Amino acid sequence: MLPRQQRKPYCSRNRIILISILIGMLFMLPVGAFIVRSDGAIPATSPAHPAVKIDQNSQWPSWSKVLFSGLPSLVGKANDQSAVTVKKELSVKYFMRGVVMLFTGIDIKDIRTVFHSEIPMIAILKTGSPTVSAMTLPNFPKFDPASIMPSGKPLVGVYHTHTAESFIPTSGVTHRPGGQRGEIVGVGEKLVKRLQGHGVSAVQYQDIHDYPSFMKAYGASEATVTKMLAENPSLQMVFDIHRDADKKENSTVIVNGVPAARLTIVVATGQQDLAQPHWQENHAFAKLIDAKLNEHYPGLSRGIYLVDWRYNQHLHPRALLIEVGCQENTKEEADYSIEMLGDIIAEIIAENK
Repeated sequence: MLPRQQRKPYCSRNRIILISILIGMLFMLPVGAFIVRSDGAIPATSPAHPAVKIDQNSQWPSWSKVLFSGLPSLVGKANDQSAVTVKKELSVKYFMRGVVMLFTGIDIKDIRTVFHSEIPMIAILKTGSPTVSAMTLPNFPKFDPASIMPSGKPLVGVYHTHTAESFIPTSGVTHRPGGQRGEIVGVGEKLVKRLQGHGVSAVQYQDIHDYPSFMKAYGASEATVTKMLAENPSLQMVFDIHRDADKKENSTVIVNGVPAARLTIVVATGQQDLAQPHWQENHAFAKLIDAKLNEHYPGLSRGIYLVDWRYNQHLHPRALLIEVGCQENTKEEADYSIEMLGDIIAEIIAENK
């Protein structure tokens, strides 16, 4: 390396990059901004397959869309142009493209190379959606600060109205007979253990509610939730864990290369003779969980389902019914999903301490 006093004066790398890009744009703009594909190809979306495979790839905008985004009049002109066929040939524009690529590593016909460069003015641009939080949602019930602080007291309650629910590939039946506990109870245990791994204390009540009367299960589980809340006033969330009744192709998703049972969040809105004073708060809580699932594990959530009932959600402002897969999913797929839900719940609690 030459001593400092012997170095020849030169422009900074960033200035060269910016100047090169501007020059390239000036040469490319008259033609490139108005090019329409001559093959007539039109991008189309295929109907979503129930078994969703996560794909993080996204389509980048063209230079013309970026440059014209703030110029409505030019956008209209670009849209009015008829299709033309552009032949590849050596030209000043082609030469300048090569020069810019040589000195900057940026292809002025491929916007992705700009966003992947180290230009400071580009680096400061934020990409992706902002992280959702409880603060951004209306009607979200505030957590009790005294209970959220580390104390060892349980913050999450888990129970099962339909205690006998099972998974056919694992047990061979949809429901365990004679008042036996099904695999769904084991899924709830996985959730508790996952939360404990995050330092979040949780409690699970394994009372049987759907035997001898399946039709009276919610009356029995309401008594259990009332007891749970009385014995654990520190609870900030209550989850009734179920599994759905559907086809596997509708309730399976691939997350990080592993099959997982999709999650449905059920919010009860109440009826005229079944008051549900907390439904809007429950709904806000559901939207927060759904948004975070979509942020971290796209495709895992099947969305939020509103129903004209109560499902014990009138007993707490953050009470939800979660359906984990269906009877055709395996217990392992359900366990994988509930652990990801546990990660989301722990994140929400950490953000609100």
